[in-house]
Amino acid sequence: MDDTDFHDESFDIGPGQQIHREINITKGLDIVKNNHTTTVSTYGNYTTYNFTEKINASATDEIPTPYIANVTVADGTIDGEPSAVAYVTLVNPSMRRYPTKLFVHTIGTDGSFYAPTPLPNNSTTIKVELLDKRGTKIAGEARLYTGNLTKKQGGLDQVGFVGKAGEDTQQWNESFQPARPTWMNDHYQYENDTYSQSFGEKLSGDREIGGVPVVYLGLVVLVGLLFVRRWR
Repeated sequence: MDDTDFHDESFDIGPGQQIHREINITKGLDIVKNNHTTTVSTYGNYTTYNFTEKINASATDEIPTPYIANVTVADGTIDGEPSAVAYVTLVNPSMRRYPTKLFVHTIGTDGSFYAPTPLPNNSTTIKVELLDKRGTKIAGEARLYTGNLTKKQGGLDQVGFVGKAGEDTQQWNESFQPARPTWMNDHYQYENDTYSQSFGEKLSGDREIGGVPVVYLGLVVLVGLLFVRRWR
C-alpha cells in the first residue's frame, strides 16, 4: 500500500482451487497522498496486480493520523536561559513514519517552529519556546501539519490552549486553518480577546513594579508632578 509492506500471508493452493481473501487496507493509506496504489503479488509462480484509487485520506477518521494529544504551559529554560515554554505531546497511531511540522503561536509569540517525526505507534513530547512572560497566563494554538502551512491540504491537527505554569492547561480541538508563517510578509498573528495584553502591559514591555505595569506608575508620577506645579 503506497510503497509500504502492509500484509504478508502464506498459504497452499492446489490445482483448480480458489482462495478468497478480504483485506482491509484502510490503515495502510498514506494520508499525505490523494492517489493510492495497491499492489498484490505472489511468490513462486510470480503474479502481480496493482490498481490506483483516488481517496482523500485526510477527510476520514478511519485512517490513523498523527495528532496533538496534550499541551502544557510551564516555566523552563531554552539554551540555559529562563523562558516560558509549552510541552506539546504528539502521537502517531499509524504504521507509517510521517515527517511532520509543528507551529505554535501565542499572544506573545509570533511562531515557534519545530520539525518532529513521531515514530509509528509511538509518541514524542516537544519543548516549545514561548516569548510570553514567565508565570503569566498564556493563550495560544498549536498546528501540526505536513507540506505547506499556507494550504489546508496536509493539515493534520490544530488545538487551542490556555494555561499558566504550575496550573492545569486547558485545551480544545480546532479545525485546521492555514496560516502565513513568520518568514512571510503579513504573517499570521494569534489574537485572543479574553487573554490579550492590556495597552499598559504592551507599552511596559512586561516590566512591572509590585505587579503594576511601569507605564501606569509613570503616569501616576507625572500626574502628581502636574498637580503639585498647578497648586504652587
